[in-house]
Amino acid sequence: MDVAKAFTFVTEDERWMGKIGIGALVALLSFLIIPIPLLVGYMVGVVRNVKDGVVNPMPEWDNWGLLFKDGLSIIVAQLVYTLPFWLLSCIAGVGTVGMGSLAETNEDLAAAGIFATFGLVGCLTLVFMVALFFLSPAIVIQYVRTNELGAAFRFGEVFAIAKENVGNILIIALVTFVIAIVLNIVIGILGLIPCIGWVAALIIAVAAGPYMTVVTGHLYGQIAE
Repeated sequence: MDVAKAFTFVTEDERWMGKIGIGALVALLSFLIIPIPLLVGYMVGVVRNVKDGVVNPMPEWDNWGLLFKDGLSIIVAQLVYTLPFWLLSCIAGVGTVGMGSLAETNEDLAAAGIFATFGLVGCLTLVFMVALFFLSPAIVIQYVRTNELGAAFRFGEVFAIAKENVGNILIIALVTFVIAIVLNIVIGILGLIPCIGWVAALIIAVAAGPYMTVVTGHLYGQIAE
């Protein structure tokens, strides 16, 4: 995996500033909810272009319908994969209510039951979250390879992608985590400098999200090749 390429390919595109700028504007409007699938869809577009060997992988912001469709498909797929988490939460809630009723007759037993219920659910949730950590990139890669939402639910294939690329997924997570820390430090330092520093910090803060989105897309695309 060429990690350096994922960070430098952006500026090789003559229109990179405009593309990142539009991405930043979309990110700023993400509180409206609708722009969120557009950002996810843009990342999917980068993954697809890297997989296909496009010279400048960052797509134009011109096919809004495709961006929205791709982004919404990934969001729906990931929500389906989180259903076990919500099921565990419901179980914990029902168990707590049941133990609360038991408290009327035996407070010690009820307290022990509540502790055991949340302990078990907490452990299972942790296992599930770790699994989802590896499955999320695999979902995107599976979708890009097939261009079908239904393919994201061919669980055997998705699990196989995650299993085959455990090392690469860990590298992606580590790299993006480190860069996020570095960016926050830089923004914090610039924020201490009046006027020019404040403006620079604001620009970096706004552009950081879209930039990391395309970097992640490039790294996913390398796996999808």
